[in-house]
Amino acid sequence: MDLTIYWNIKKHIFLISFCILSLHYFSQNNTFSGYSRYGIGDIQEKSLPFQKGMNSAGISFPVDTTAPAFLNLQNPATLSYLRLSTIEAGGFYYQTQIINKNNYKVQQSSTNFNALVIGFPIKKHSGFCFGLLPYSFVGYQINQNEYISNIGNVNYVFEGSGGLNNAFASYGFSIKKYFKKQDTIYKPLKEFVKNFSFGLSAQYLFGELANTATVNYPSNSTYYNFVNDQRYRINGITADFGIHSYIILNHSKNSYLNFGLTYSIPSSLLKISQDYIAYNFSYTFFGEKFIVDTLRYAENEIGNMQLPSSTGLGISYIIANKFGIGADLKYTNWNNYHLANTTTNVKNNFEINIGGYYQPDRFATSKSQYFNKVIYRWGAGYNSGYQVFQNKSIPLYSISAGVSLPMGLYRSFSALHLSFQYQMKGQKDFILRENIFKIHIGITLNDRWFIKYKYD
Repeated sequence: MDLTIYWNIKKHIFLISFCILSLHYFSQNNTFSGYSRYGIGDIQEKSLPFQKGMNSAGISFPVDTTAPAFLNLQNPATLSYLRLSTIEAGGFYYQTQIINKNNYKVQQSSTNFNALVIGFPIKKHSGFCFGLLPYSFVGYQINQNEYISNIGNVNYVFEGSGGLNNAFASYGFSIKKYFKKQDTIYKPLKEFVKNFSFGLSAQYLFGELANTATVNYPSNSTYYNFVNDQRYRINGITADFGIHSYIILNHSKNSYLNFGLTYSIPSSLLKISQDYIAYNFSYTFFGEKFIVDTLRYAENEIGNMQLPSSTGLGISYIIANKFGIGADLKYTNWNNYHLANTTTNVKNNFEINIGGYYQPDRFATSKSQYFNKVIYRWGAGYNSGYQVFQNKSIPLYSISAGVSLPMGLYRSFSALHLSFQYQMKGQKDFILRENIFKIHIGITLNDRWFIKYKYD
């Protein structure tokens, strides 16, 4: 008997190549928040476009075992349910309106690719995925003017750019196979233990954070202008752990109560290469800038960064292939965070996200029943904020909605995702507050990449 392995990947090569090229061509600013100067910038949810429609709730949501199957990056343990090879890719449109205390408004926008993930089952009760996501964004320009007696006008300019990327690999497995079939008596505690899954996600973070402060004295030539420029090149490894389990509530309705737990270790394995320069400068008669005196210069100074620990807890109620609603609670401890030898304004924070979905009929096959196969999603959330300004945390409020549109019937199972998020950052008594609108577009491709054929 001859055995042949057929790889059904060719038709996905174009999509992967396009997404990789997009990393280069869409390298615009991904945030315009003045608050991104604190900490490591605006931290991004570890979620895919379809989850944005549920406000990134998902710690307890299992991966679907029937097509279309969507990868859940919130909890690596959920990969144990993966049955189909899956490609997830996506991008977003970002628009922000920045409002100061005097109600003066500035509007900015950007478009970018932000997700590429590939996953596949390894055995019946385990799954693996790897990919690239953004971890944090830095992007701001703040201009301030002040009049000081005996000096005149003083202009302050604060600028920042960059961010961190997350290249990761995740694995999840279930212990169900270690229980004998005759032991599957539906007693709640025994069932809960039997359905345990565990997961690990190893992450390689890399990127650059750049911050520049400039002081100008336009009306006084007695004082030299000043620049302080810092750049951090960061790379290193961190990890997340996850646990998932469920109990069956009703066999006839196929309803489940799911539980999830995640933990991110307080990694200190991240290394920093720092460039630092501070100097005084002035202008020639023709307006050309020249350095008067270098106050400090350092290149490739080695340091390290410690990330915070984070604990997440999720619970959800699911009717298989029909309906799901869940809530996540996450707490992050920033007490031991540091970036080289610099001090930064951060504090412990918590966030809560609630999200759900509804699909009228997953197994509809008629074209007239197309909208019965659409998955409708919604969500809302609150983040107390880890960044601190004037001794106050900067909160984030958000609501979201989205749809997953099926793109194939029978053998090819794919979906196009469209999600909308509206966020408010800061409060009315803050110097700055932000209204943020995001449109996330993504695609999911499901297939069986490794098919065994038998020949006599």
